[in-house]
Amino acid sequence: MSYEDISITLVMLKRKLILFVLVLVCGFIISFPFTGGFIRNIIDNILPEGAKVIYLSPPEVMLLKLKVALIAGVLLTLPLVLYYTYSALKGRFGIKKSWVSILLTGTIALILFLLGAGYAYFLMLPFFINYLYQNAASAGVMATYSVSQFISFVLFTTVIFGLVFEFPLAIIIMVRSGLADRNTLVKYRYHTYVGLLIVAAVITPPDLLSQVIIAAPLILFFEISLLLARFVGKPAS
Repeated sequence: MSYEDISITLVMLKRKLILFVLVLVCGFIISFPFTGGFIRNIIDNILPEGAKVIYLSPPEVMLLKLKVALIAGVLLTLPLVLYYTYSALKGRFGIKKSWVSILLTGTIALILFLLGAGYAYFLMLPFFINYLYQNAASAGVMATYSVSQFISFVLFTTVIFGLVFEFPLAIIIMVRSGLADRNTLVKYRYHTYVGLLIVAAVITPPDLLSQVIIAAPLILFFEISLLLARFVGKPAS
C-alpha cells in the first residue's frame, strides 16, 4: 500500500469517526433531559414493592443520568456502525445487497432488538428481581439498592437481551454471506454454551438459579438461530 493510499484511508477514517462522534453527541444531548423521567419509570415498573433505592454519594444520580444519556447516544450510533461494517465487508468479500434488502434487514433487526428488550424489561426482569427480593426477604434481609447499580443492571440486561434476539438474523446473514459455516457453528456449539453461561454469570448474582434464568433464553435463541440457518441460511449464489 502506497503512502497516498494510506493518506486516503486515514482521511476517510477521520470522516467516519467525526460522523460517529457527532451522532453520539447529538444522541447524548437530546436524551439527557429525559433521563430523570426514564429512571423514575424504571423504578416504578421494576422495583419490587417494599424495596427502596438510595444514592450513596452526592454526584451519584447526576453521574447516572450522564451514563444513561451516553448509552442512548451509543445505541443511536449502532445503525451507523452496522452500515460501516457492511461497507467494509462488501469491499473485502464482494457482498452486494440492494437498498431494499438492506432496509428490510435493518427493520427486522430493529424489531428483533425491541422484542428482546421488551421481553427483558416487561417480563423477565420484574419476575427475576422480584424473585431475588422475595428470596432475600425470606432470610430477613431488607432490600435497599443503590440507584446507580439497580438502573445499570436493568439497562445492561435489557440491552443484552435485545442483542440476543438478533442471534437468528446475525447467524443467517453470516451463513448466507459465506462469513460463517453452519456446520462449524454446530461443531463448536458447546463452546458457545460456555461463553453464554459466562455472560449470565457476569450479569447475575452468584446464584445458580439466577444464572440459569438468564442463560436459558440465550442458549435457546442460539439453537433457534442454528435451526433457522439450516433452512434459510444457505449461501447465496
